[in-house]
Amino acid sequence: MDDRPFSLQLQSARRQGPQSISEFIRRVNAEPGGFRGLNAADLRRQVDAQANGGQADPNDQDVDMTADASDSGVDEADAQDIAAAREGLLRAIFQTHQTSMFALDFVSLLLSKENPAQAVTTFSPGLRDMVGVGTLGATMLDAPTTLARSRIPDNRMVAIGKRLMDLNKAADAALAASKRLNKEIDFETQYWSEVLGVGEAGWQTFRLPHEPQTLAVQFGFSNTSPAFKNSGIASLRRAKDGSVNLEHGDMSGGSKRLQVRIVENGKVVGASTLPKPLPSDAPLQDRVKEARDTVFSRELWHEINREARTELDHVVRISASAVAYDLDATRSVSLHLVTPGSEDSVAADQPGILDDIADEVCALISLLLMNAHRENAVRRSEPTTAKSALPPYSLLRPMIAYTTYHGTIQQCARSLETVASVLRSAGLPSAVVMKEPVLPTTLPGARTAPSSAMANLFIHPPPVEFDLTITPTSRLRVLLKPTARLPGAAYSVTFLPPLESTTPHPIPHISYVPPGAANPLVALCPPAADGYATLDDLLAYLCGAVPIAVTAAFADLARTFPLAGPPAQMATMPLPNAGSKDGEPDQDADGNGAGNPWAVAADLRSLVDRDTGGEYGARFDLVRDAAAGTLELVLTGDYLGGEEGGGAKEEHDSGDEDEDEDEEMADGAGGNHGPKGADGQRKKKVHRVWKWPGEQDADVVMAVSYILGHGPGSV
Repeated sequence: MDDRPFSLQLQSARRQGPQSISEFIRRVNAEPGGFRGLNAADLRRQVDAQANGGQADPNDQDVDMTADASDSGVDEADAQDIAAAREGLLRAIFQTHQTSMFALDFVSLLLSKENPAQAVTTFSPGLRDMVGVGTLGATMLDAPTTLARSRIPDNRMVAIGKRLMDLNKAADAALAASKRLNKEIDFETQYWSEVLGVGEAGWQTFRLPHEPQTLAVQFGFSNTSPAFKNSGIASLRRAKDGSVNLEHGDMSGGSKRLQVRIVENGKVVGASTLPKPLPSDAPLQDRVKEARDTVFSRELWHEINREARTELDHVVRISASAVAYDLDATRSVSLHLVTPGSEDSVAADQPGILDDIADEVCALISLLLMNAHRENAVRRSEPTTAKSALPPYSLLRPMIAYTTYHGTIQQCARSLETVASVLRSAGLPSAVVMKEPVLPTTLPGARTAPSSAMANLFIHPPPVEFDLTITPTSRLRVLLKPTARLPGAAYSVTFLPPLESTTPHPIPHISYVPPGAANPLVALCPPAADGYATLDDLLAYLCGAVPIAVTAAFADLARTFPLAGPPAQMATMPLPNAGSKDGEPDQDADGNGAGNPWAVAADLRSLVDRDTGGEYGARFDLVRDAAAGTLELVLTGDYLGGEEGGGAKEEHDSGDEDEDEDEEMADGAGGNHGPKGADGQRKKKVHRVWKWPGEQDADVVMAVSYILGHGPGSV
């Protein structure tokens, strides 16, 4: 028996009319004539007939003989529908009757156990034949007994006690839940107070995309390299005590810092300062800063190794735990990634004399990395379709170049000052002036960050100028400018105009500058057009330019030198020729004094006697000993000295014997014989060398005057 609801309602007969417009059209077309056979009069008669109960209008005597076939088809369809509806109704009535009889038999059989006489009267014949009376019965299984009734009050009391116990248990559970809730409130308050403190400190907090129920903090740099793009995010999970656990993968190995050490002869003489290790209960803001500094230090160490391996492997030494480069022959800079508080860092963190320099180097490298981040931001903002891999950051190269450039400035200043001091020791008014550009106190550009401007000044340091005065007439400027390639400095030489002097002096071009004088080095010793790459190249040029400048200065003195006079006058101050006009010596066609044999040799470093083919004269040299680190101005003179006693030539060095001994003749054969003097004695040729610094009894003016006064034409 199915369990659908019992109902005696008849099913509604299917509607006989058309159910849609398509069916209506189909029926009209099925009739004779179709739509063409329809007319308003026939339709009105059909409507009236339906209104009259299906009887035709008595006034209408016309009989449509053509509609018999169609009417018989409609009646046959209606008869089929009525028969189908009748069969359905009878089927439902029969099914309902059977269901009722089954229910009646079940109830009668159940009652036959208790009251068989009455129940038998309602048995169906089929049920009476199949089962006997009283076969089915119903009995209460747990009927209350007298003992059970006597225990009802006790059971009620037990139930009441049980309820009270459950209520007490529920109260205890509620109290425990209240305490636990209060603890949770305290833990949540502590957690959110720390999280809010991080947000108020400026750190960005957000929900993790893959864990929306977990908060995270971003402390990294947005413009970092792709390898460290996701290293600046850490989740903020609540610990059991309510504190915040900063879960960051890079912190599993502990805090890291970059330490700079300066090593001299294998001993650490300076190290950058490391922070103290954070305690485990440090505030969350401090732990976030510690994580940020660790990520920054790891990226800095990664980029330093990357640059050293790809671009500076010929300059930098790389090991498993250090990257080092040399400052000079005895000192080097070593970079290490250490853990603050470890044994290695504690051993290297002892006070040293160069700790300040190590701190500056560490700060400058960090500044260069931040500047590289800004360059990444600028590079990403440029509209370009080509996205190539980022080149290694320039971190060590600017450091090495700046250190080399700074050392080169000091070396250049010392070398030029040495040249000037040597010339001053010889009595020449030489000087060197160092000119550095004044750095702006305010950074130009409102959009330029101060740290970026400082990094640019560090990467591109300003050039330095050195104005060297060899003589008042010969002056030059050495421009020392930084270069991108190592060693990081280049030299160029330009010439300066002569000094202006208003006080006349008997020795022109040496103590003062006559009006209209020009710098002789412009024509006699031009510098290299592309400059000089090293300091040795520059000093080599100066070793050639200084003798030429000094020779050019004494050339005027040689052209105006008197042809005769006592040696004392020659050694002190040259006097004008007595036969000259207005106190000036007569000049020949070459610009020399009338009858003056002195001229500048082809090497531009010597004043020679033309009448003797250059056998007598003075030669200037600036001698540099790079190994010993010495510089000397050397004057070599050949002149006529004391009376001839043997005929051999004697050579003297100014550092071994004095001037009186140099004028004596040495015994021997084969010497050169000079002309006779006023006393009839034949003079000998003397070769002498003066060196400055070291010559104390005469300066270069006195020595040259002595040589010129004792030439072949002066005896």
